[in-house]
Amino acid sequence: MLVLGGTRPEPIRAAREAGLRIVYLGAAERTPRAVLDGVDESVLLDHLTPEVVAQAARGLHRRNPVGVVITMLDHLLEVAAVLNEEFGLPANSADAARTANDKHRMRTKVIASACAPVAHSSVSGAEDLSAFGRRNGYPFILKPVDGSASRGITLVDDEQAVEAAALALVDTTRSQGSSWIAEEYLCGPEFSVETFSAEGNHQVLAVTEKFKTGNFVEVGHLVPARVNAEDRAVMEAEVRALLDAVGLTEGLAHTEVVLTSRGPRVIETHSRPGGDGIVELVRLATGLDMQQLTFDWFAGKPVDLRPVPALRAAATWFLIPRQGTVATVTGLDEALEMPGVTEGYTAFGPGDVVPELHSSDDRGGAVIAVADDPETALTRAQTAAASIEIAVVPAEAEPAP
Repeated sequence: MLVLGGTRPEPIRAAREAGLRIVYLGAAERTPRAVLDGVDESVLLDHLTPEVVAQAARGLHRRNPVGVVITMLDHLLEVAAVLNEEFGLPANSADAARTANDKHRMRTKVIASACAPVAHSSVSGAEDLSAFGRRNGYPFILKPVDGSASRGITLVDDEQAVEAAALALVDTTRSQGSSWIAEEYLCGPEFSVETFSAEGNHQVLAVTEKFKTGNFVEVGHLVPARVNAEDRAVMEAEVRALLDAVGLTEGLAHTEVVLTSRGPRVIETHSRPGGDGIVELVRLATGLDMQQLTFDWFAGKPVDLRPVPALRAAATWFLIPRQGTVATVTGLDEALEMPGVTEGYTAFGPGDVVPELHSSDDRGGAVIAVADDPETALTRAQTAAASIEIAVVPAEAEPAP
């Protein structure tokens, strides 16, 4: 197996447990020793761009053919699919991976499917935004078609907000080359549906309840989601229809859904497991290791895809410190001793600068906790997270240089 990038050791351990030989193609500067120690061969690159990765992968395959190419990184999902297709290996098609990665392409692809419609349009400036608002009403969502980790998502409240949104759109397009999509604002509780597919048969592994800030950055997750059987069933049906329409037929997928007053509406899907520790939450709640399931399947071992009931509940809650320069970090050791807490970490240390919260990368750490029921698991994670203090000196209070 050829693994493209990633810094978490869990997939490497699961592949090793499945009996696979692992060749790792990653970044020279950011690859942890825990990853390198677990693989059979590694090739480290100065730049992990799709073009450079594809060229290196082709060279490796010519010397020693691989059985499958896999990645957990959004920006390499399409190149992994292209390589699998080029090498004649069984996996999702390049078209399916491209569709899952491009939000406008996904919306267009599902128009004629069984999926519930979501108003959307490709946009490039103020005139397009105003036209979308007139057709579909306010507020609406503006976001890059290839965005991830909540980056660039903007709520356009009314006509007066269009000009500022358009300026941000144009600036980002010039600097990053992004394309943009406007979508109707989906109002309601948000969930993600974790699935595993084999030859087009989609099995739901878990439904995750999600919590977000006002600017759409995720601050918590809960497995199992607090949702009744009827709502869960219609969400699962919507996700299966979406996966069929996109053409995702193999492996794990992570699909985000809003349960609106009109029924479930898909936000987006990814041909990979959910991030933010969702894989660990599913393992703690159900005993199912999604990583191990994936690599056992790759290795040709029999896998059990029957529904797995939750045995308990697991939650994660993220730390959101104020902007400024970190002075002290306290309370982590105490949080780790609290009831039900299984792990926790902080992302900032003294002297680090905490940025404004624009994406998942700006969060300050997280705590995971378990309990017999969802409410208690969520409360435990929130209480433990609140006990960790990242004290900062606000930017306006810092002395001038």
